[in-house]
Amino acid sequence: MSFLDADSFIFDSQSSDSYNLMMCWINDTADISANGLRRTIDSGSVNHVRLKTNNYGVSFEGNIEFSFYIIKKDETPFTRQESIAVNRWLTGPTVPRALYFNDNAIPSLHYYAVCTEIEDKVFLEHHAKRLVFKTNSPFGFTDPVEKRFLVTGAEIFSMDNIADTVNGIFYPRILLSAKSADAIVIENVSDQKSVTLSIPETFPTDSLGNRTLLIDSAQMKLLDVNNGSRLVPFHEVGWTTQYSSYVSSIDKYMESIYWFRLIQGTNTIKITGDCKADFIFEFPRKAGCL
Repeated sequence: MSFLDADSFIFDSQSSDSYNLMMCWINDTADISANGLRRTIDSGSVNHVRLKTNNYGVSFEGNIEFSFYIIKKDETPFTRQESIAVNRWLTGPTVPRALYFNDNAIPSLHYYAVCTEIEDKVFLEHHAKRLVFKTNSPFGFTDPVEKRFLVTGAEIFSMDNIADTVNGIFYPRILLSAKSADAIVIENVSDQKSVTLSIPETFPTDSLGNRTLLIDSAQMKLLDVNNGSRLVPFHEVGWTTQYSSYVSSIDKYMESIYWFRLIQGTNTIKITGDCKADFIFEFPRKAGCL
């Protein structure tokens, strides 16, 4: 377990090394009970005609939680100013921020957490702080990776989905940049579905004359990147009551909006239209990965 091998951590882009801190375990114990592996069976009730419960799957009872101690590397007590600085850093974020542990485990994982407890302790003349970080998921996540494609006319390429989700489905984010307002079709040939949209000329451009749209399929939202990440109404990209999207793999049109996704395994992707497409991946790794 990589979490147990770490001696430092990074939270909200700041390292514990910057505060002359190191992780430790008092009494040589580490609390790993809240590892996100507790699950509840979703089921119906039993009655006089139904002698077995109908099971509908499982739900996670909670997210991963980290509890550990920190002391100064020189093992001297915290001064008041040092304690204030550490507490300010750890309690600053009120929404989950990236949490990394510095270890040698592969693959490298990170989490999204809030520090919910800081408790000052004195143990055998050592001054320590006990920390509790609560994450927003029972999963760890791989480092973000981008795959970039420059499309002129049409391009076909493959993309692997290594997400550890139960159904194997993963929704990447897509940064779509174009100079014209012509239609762009992003098709997952393997999923036999596509999405058609255009970036209107009303969008502001960058220094190269590109208008950029962020497609966040997991959150089902569109953002105008060059305009302060403005939330974009669907009608602006052509998703109206007359919407349709051509799927070449089945030679048919879809009339419903498709939030681009990757199915399990290798996916064949086809993009039609002049654009630059950046696919951003942050794959979830198995529940319980510490």
